[in-house]
Amino acid sequence: MNYSDSEFPWVHIETFGFEHGVPETVIGCLLVDLRGADLDDPAATAELDGRNGKDSDVVQHVMASRMAFTRIEQIVGQAKALLDFNARKNFTLRVLIGDETGRTRAVVVGDAVAEILTARGIPTEVEHHHLGIDTPK
Repeated sequence: MNYSDSEFPWVHIETFGFEHGVPETVIGCLLVDLRGADLDDPAATAELDGRNGKDSDVVQHVMASRMAFTRIEQIVGQAKALLDFNARKNFTLRVLIGDETGRTRAVVVGDAVAEILTARGIPTEVEHHHLGIDTPK
């Protein structure tokens, strides 16, 4: 299917923090849990603690993780497979990507997945549920 001819986004990526709860899910939704993923956690680095996944130094930190590109490509592949199934029924695919707080790794990975899908001609939008929520220490 040629998704680039569409006037609406075929993929809706939502990032969130598990500590705040998982957004309501439906059939045909992809849920990605990054809490145990092999991605460096910016919160574990003193100079990045308190920053979020929109800060360039946080993006660089997460993307420098040994498995970052592999994990992102896995998510892109899974999303594309589900999208091909959902599109037959004219359903938008929801991709929920979560980490502990929803402020760092989930945001970086969600934005990267959206960028790749968009570059491949699949209209994609991103919503960050917990980006601006402070986490108590």
